[in-house]
Amino acid sequence: MILNDQHLRTDSAWIENLLQWYDSHKRDFPWRKEVGIYQTWICEVMSQQTTMAVVVPRFEQFMQVLPNVEALAQVSDATLRELWAGLGYYARARNLRSAAQYLVGSCGGQFPQTYDDWLKVPGVGPYTASVIVSVCFQVPKGCVDGNVLRVAARLCDCQSTALWSETGRQAVQSCVDAVLPPSRPGDFNQAMMELGATVCQKQSPACVRCPVSSFCLANRNDSVRLCPPPKPRKAFLDVDLVALRLVWENPSAEEEEKFALFERTDGFLSGTLGFPLFRADEQFSPEAFLQSALASPEVRSAQWHQGDVSHTITRHRITLRALSIRLNPLWVPETKAELMVRQLLNRYSIPAGELVWVSKSQTRQSLATSLDRKIWEKMT
Repeated sequence: MILNDQHLRTDSAWIENLLQWYDSHKRDFPWRKEVGIYQTWICEVMSQQTTMAVVVPRFEQFMQVLPNVEALAQVSDATLRELWAGLGYYARARNLRSAAQYLVGSCGGQFPQTYDDWLKVPGVGPYTASVIVSVCFQVPKGCVDGNVLRVAARLCDCQSTALWSETGRQAVQSCVDAVLPPSRPGDFNQAMMELGATVCQKQSPACVRCPVSSFCLANRNDSVRLCPPPKPRKAFLDVDLVALRLVWENPSAEEEEKFALFERTDGFLSGTLGFPLFRADEQFSPEAFLQSALASPEVRSAQWHQGDVSHTITRHRITLRALSIRLNPLWVPETKAELMVRQLLNRYSIPAGELVWVSKSQTRQSLATSLDRKIWEKMT
């Protein structure tokens, strides 16, 4: 047995302690002031792999601009990118819009009320569906994220790496489903997540403040820091990339210089707005690209920036060089700059979607990923 949870199933006193603590100590998030299906759904997607300090201001702005599912279904790419800036994993935003379009087009703008029906909504998985139906409809469906898994592991003193397998996650799911109080399933799910986020933390667990410490086997056995064991790491993939900063200057010098940002159409950053990226490998010579750019009359100057940018995204360990190309406005009026840029990118099969020219003062806040912001800081 991966998770020996018998004591949690037979003695429900710890659940009362947990709920009383949650009622008194839950954080004051905007989506908790007035619970709504739309708000719960949006905040849940925003919160995935993002800190609450980042989520709260973005959530409030999102709600001001897109207060309902109809507005979300119709939002433009540019507005959606702007509202999602800083949250990362832009595919989540596009999935939200696709789901909103499904809800408006196939469900008449009505939200599903059952777990199975939420799973039919594009981009909604078991965890998100569980959160929505338990919080909004009091459906007794347990939510298991990293925080809940850690709390359960410590309550049961589970030190097995099998906890990270699908079988282990199912064991935690079965435990949470079995102990859910039928009168407050949503509050219980949120209380477990809140406990893991604020008290039963990974690095600095505050056991003296824990409302269920007397029921915690790991606390009793002085093995809290061993539960759960480290998650087995997958091997990193080393990736060498080149980033292009394409600059257009106004010849009159009355306007700021502008930078070309593109919506990426493939790769692990697909859907994000940022600098064109391409792999530096045996099939592509960055030096040949530089010489080709310098030979073009449209290009005033081109140079490599000193030093590499290092970045990690999920399993990708990235080393990146940055190349700045300054277009000659006498040769390339702004109306023709996009065509010239696309010809340059197409020549080397560098994929790029929609182009957006952004003034220098607005560039950093327009960048959708932390990698792009690192590139910007390297080149300024």
